[in-house]
Amino acid sequence: MSIVSALRRETPIILPLFLPILISQYAGIANGVIDTAMAGALGTVELASIAVGAAIWVPFFAFILGTLYGLLIFVSQAFGAGDSESVNASTQQGMYLGVALGLLTTLILYLIASNISLFGVEAEIAEPASRYIKAVIWSIPVACMVFAVRFYCEGQKAVMPVTIIAVISVGFKILFNYMFMFGNFGMPAMGVAGCGLATICEYTAFLLMLVGYVSLAPRFSKQRLFGRLHHPNFSSILEITKKGVPIGLCFTSEFLIFSVMVMFISQEGAVAAAAHQIAFNCMILFFSMAAAFSSAACIRVGNLFGGGDKEKLRHAVSGIVSLSALIGCLLMAGMIFKAQELASLFTSDALVIPLAVSILYVAAFFQIADSMQVCLNGVLRGVGDVSVPFLYTTIAYWGIGIPLGYVLAGMPLPLGLAIPMNFGVVGWWLALTVALFIATAALGWRMRVMLWGKAGPVENLVAAQSNA
Repeated sequence: MSIVSALRRETPIILPLFLPILISQYAGIANGVIDTAMAGALGTVELASIAVGAAIWVPFFAFILGTLYGLLIFVSQAFGAGDSESVNASTQQGMYLGVALGLLTTLILYLIASNISLFGVEAEIAEPASRYIKAVIWSIPVACMVFAVRFYCEGQKAVMPVTIIAVISVGFKILFNYMFMFGNFGMPAMGVAGCGLATICEYTAFLLMLVGYVSLAPRFSKQRLFGRLHHPNFSSILEITKKGVPIGLCFTSEFLIFSVMVMFISQEGAVAAAAHQIAFNCMILFFSMAAAFSSAACIRVGNLFGGGDKEKLRHAVSGIVSLSALIGCLLMAGMIFKAQELASLFTSDALVIPLAVSILYVAAFFQIADSMQVCLNGVLRGVGDVSVPFLYTTIAYWGIGIPLGYVLAGMPLPLGLAIPMNFGVVGWWLALTVALFIATAALGWRMRVMLWGKAGPVENLVAAQSNA
């Protein structure tokens, strides 16, 4: 089947998965924007305390979310095989895992919050940041159950109801923030702690709506998630964990690499840091598209892998990867031709805008590489391959991107060594782009081995009763 034929066949199938997941991604981003905007109304110290608090608890949550992503693999494959009992059992084991990880993380973060001043946080910010963290961390176990039920739905291609509930939850977030942060509707004004309490209430509402949907929706009438309760099965939980931990580490690694970059870029001054932040914000906006497409690819490939039709799977993957490349090219073109306008959205500083535009030109090529590597990761996760892709991306990020960025940015080298080129902050983005292209090539080779290789898991698939 030609690439054009694969695109024509797969695009109408993958887009109904991709677009709702994308909206759900943006709903999640909206929660952070809402917290920032409403905290700003409380004051500068309160805004800073929520920023510091989020910088502490969000990486932990990213790891847990990635670990629970292993559940999506099991659900999508079991659904593709027509095994509804395994779908329900895996989801319940995922919920047990999520609650356990959530409670453990809550304890760790509570201890960190109680000793936050030891991390060099200014006393004025430390106290409200501690109150915020101690409130918001209790939302983590609830959020873990939310994502377990969400993956139960999405793995079975029930993505639109999840999206509708996610959008409704954003409205609840605004309402709860208004109630608890500012003391409305008879509630006491709790400031930043109220923001944390609002997050708990929002996730609780999200969970109740999801549980209500899976309990009442006609499409689940023959396989009610809670129709039969399973006791914790540690071997099943371990299997989900083994699939999920590499993904969780990958999510956390992607978060941390930019934190490391910021530490070095800040040494170049406020203009460089501001220009980098503009490019980073644009990248996050576009990355949500790549991340949503990756999730859709994982679901689609997982369904087909579970169904056991290897030729249908291979044709679908050809279409998925081609569509990802096309989307990446469109995003790259948009960033190149609209770089000036994008930079001007964030600042009017005459020094920052030209530097931000230069970074955005490089970030455009970063975007297509990132779109491809995230999609390839999604495809490989769909067939259950997680550890080797994590190794490839880790080597690319930390073994190539950071050292090369250090050199290209003109940072001081040992023994008085120097290179004739100094790209400054742009050098960091050049290095990360190179690293991503290398990761993409490695993942493309891995995909070839896993899906078309004689020793790969796809070659010996046996067709099952398929829901794909």
